[in-house]
Amino acid sequence: MRRFGLSLKIFLGTAAVVTAVLLVTLVVTSSTSRANAERVIQAGLAETNVRIGEQLLARQVKLQGELGVFAQNRDVMTTITKDTVGSDALDQAQQAVEATHAKWVQIVDARGFRLAKSDDPAAPKSEIRSALVTGVLEGHKTAGFGVMGDSMVMQIVAVPLLRDLNDSGSVVAVLMAAQPITDSLARTIGTATGSEVAFYVVDTSGHVPHVAGATVAPEERARLQQEVAARVLPKQQDVQLAGSVKGESAKGAKAPMMGSATERATFTVGGTQYVGQGTPLLGASGRPIGGFVAMRSLDAELSGYYGLRRALLLTGAAGLLIAFLLSGVITRQIVSPVTALVAATRRAADGDYNAEIPATSRDEIGTLADAVRRLLSDLRDKQALVEFLGGNRAMAAATAGGADATQLMSQPTVRLDRGELAPGQSLGVRYDIKGLLGAGGMGMVYRAVDRELQEIVAIKTLRPEMIANDSTALERFKSEIRIARKISHRNVVRTHDLGESQGLYFITMEYVEGTSLKDLVTTRGRLPVHVLLPIAKQLCRALEVAHDSGVIHRDIKPQNMVVESDGTLKVMDFGIARLATRPAQAGLTQAGMVIGTPEYMAPEQLLGDELDARADVYSAGVVLYECLTGRLPFEAPTPIALISRVLEETPPAPRALHADIPETLSALVLRAMARDRDARIASAKALNDALEQVG
Repeated sequence: MRRFGLSLKIFLGTAAVVTAVLLVTLVVTSSTSRANAERVIQAGLAETNVRIGEQLLARQVKLQGELGVFAQNRDVMTTITKDTVGSDALDQAQQAVEATHAKWVQIVDARGFRLAKSDDPAAPKSEIRSALVTGVLEGHKTAGFGVMGDSMVMQIVAVPLLRDLNDSGSVVAVLMAAQPITDSLARTIGTATGSEVAFYVVDTSGHVPHVAGATVAPEERARLQQEVAARVLPKQQDVQLAGSVKGESAKGAKAPMMGSATERATFTVGGTQYVGQGTPLLGASGRPIGGFVAMRSLDAELSGYYGLRRALLLTGAAGLLIAFLLSGVITRQIVSPVTALVAATRRAADGDYNAEIPATSRDEIGTLADAVRRLLSDLRDKQALVEFLGGNRAMAAATAGGADATQLMSQPTVRLDRGELAPGQSLGVRYDIKGLLGAGGMGMVYRAVDRELQEIVAIKTLRPEMIANDSTALERFKSEIRIARKISHRNVVRTHDLGESQGLYFITMEYVEGTSLKDLVTTRGRLPVHVLLPIAKQLCRALEVAHDSGVIHRDIKPQNMVVESDGTLKVMDFGIARLATRPAQAGLTQAGMVIGTPEYMAPEQLLGDELDARADVYSAGVVLYECLTGRLPFEAPTPIALISRVLEETPPAPRALHADIPETLSALVLRAMARDRDARIASAKALNDALEQVG
C-alpha cells in the first residue's frame, strides 16, 4: 500500500521549498528591519534628549531672566530691606509670581532665613538649608530640580537681591522661583520629536517613581511607573551623575542639572512596545530627585516590516495553495499517461501487444511513452515473425557458420578430409564434438559440448593447409576473434575464445538454434512486410553496435544471419571478411583487395576503395531488397558481369515488382543501396530510425 501519493509528494516538496524560502526571507527581513529600527530609534532618542535639555534650559533662562528683572526693582529691594515682620515681603513674593508666571516665589534673607513664600503665607521664618540659597549668597545664579507634594517635578531658580543694583553690592536677599513640569511640557517635546516623554519623581527611598508629566494616556501611567521602576531606576543607580551644585556666574546661566542617560531598555505600555532611555534630574545638591524617560515606539518603526511580513505570509499562503493545485495538475499529467503505460505493460506481459499508448507532451513522460510504443511495436512485429516462423514445418536447427559456410542439415553425409573432426572425437581436453554443422573455405563448423560449463557451443576450425599455404592465416584468424570480441549484443553471435589442439586452431562461439535468413527466403519465398521489419530493425541494431565499436562487417548477407524460433535475429562472422584467402606474400591488409560476396557488396567495396560503415548499410539494403522481392537486385552469369551491373545500373524499385510493398519502404531500400555513398543513408542507426517510421 502506498504511503504517500505522487500528488502529496510533489506538494510536500514544493511546500518545503516555499516554506524554507519564506522563512529565510522573514528572518533576513526581520533582522535587517530591526537593525534599521534600532538605528532610527537611537538617533530619535538622542535628539529627544537634546530637545528636552534645550527646553528645560530655555525655561530656566527665561525664569531666571524674569526673576532677575524683578529683583532689579529698587522698590523691591527697599521694601524687603525694611520689612521686619514679613508682610511686605509676602506681597513682593506674590507680585514676583505675577511677574514671572512661576508656581511660587520664595524670599530668603542674607542669613538664609525665609522671609516669605507666595503660596504659603503661614510659612515659618525658618532657615532654608538649600544649595540654591548658598550658591546665590556666594554670588552665583543657581538652578536645580525639586519635588512638590511627592508627585510634581519643580524646576527652581534662585537670583540675588543686591543692595547695589549695579551687581556690585552685597546680597541682601535671595529670590527663589519654581515652575512645575507638567503634561503640557511633555506634549510639546513629544510633538517636536515624535517621541513619548514622561517626567517622574521618586520617593525618599529612590525606588518608587511617580509620573509627574507625560504624553501617555492617564490610564497607562500606572503601567509606565512599573516599567520605570523595573527598567530605569536600577540602571540609574550605576550612572555617573553629571552637573554641579555651583552654577555659572551671575552673568551666565548653567545648563539644567541632568545626569547621564541610562542604557536603552524595552518597555511595553498600552500594548505597544517602546525602546526607552532614562535621564536623571538632579536637585541643587546633586542628588537625583527623579528624571525623565524618552520613548520611541518599536512597533511604529517596524510597521513597514510588519506590513511586509503580512504580505510575505499571504504570498506564501497563496504560493502553497498554488503549489497544491499545481501538484494536482502535474500529478494528473504524469499519473494518467503512466497509468496507461502500466496497463499496456501488463497487457504485454499477458501477450497482448495491441494497447494504445496515448500521445503526451515532449518531456520525460513523452520519451517513456515513445519508448513503450516502440517496444510494443517491436513486440508485435516479433510476434508476427514468430507466427510466420511457426508455419515453417520444415525448419530445422542451424548454427553459426563461416562467411562461406554451407548449412549441411540437408546433407546426410560429409567427407572428412585431413584435419577434420568426426562426431565422438574430443578437441583438446574440454570439447566433445557432436556433429558437423557446416563447411567453408576457411574450415569447418561443429556442434560441441563444453565439458567445463556443460553447455553446447559452436566451434569453427581453421584448415591446417591454410596455415601451411598462407603464413598470415593464423594472424588473420586471431584478428577475427579480437574484432568479434569487441561486440556484445543480443543480435550478434557471441565469440568466446581462441584455442589450439595438436596444431589445429579453432574459435568457440555461441551456438544458435534456428535457420539462416537465406534458407528462410528460399523455403518461404519473399517475406511479408510485417515479417521483414523486425528482422531489418534487429539487423540495424547489430550493425549499429558494431560500428560504434569501430568494426565494419564487410560481408553482410542472409547466409550470415540466423533467425531463432522466438524471432531473434543473430548476425554472425564479424571480422570474417578479413580472413578471405589472400596471396601468401600479402600482409594482414592490402590496398585494392576485394573482400566479400559480390552480390551484396557496395560499389566502393568492389572497387577496392577504403570502406566505412556505409558499406554495411548498402549490404543491408540488398538483404532487405532480396527479402521483400524474393530476388537479388542484380544477377549475372559471371562475377565480372555482375560487378559491371552493380557499378553502372540502378535496380528496379521493390514496389515496381510487388505493388503490396509500401512506397516509403521501397524508397528507403533504394536509398540504402545508392551507388554514391554520399547519397546513401549515412548509418545503421539512421536506417533503423527510418524503419521505425515505416511501421
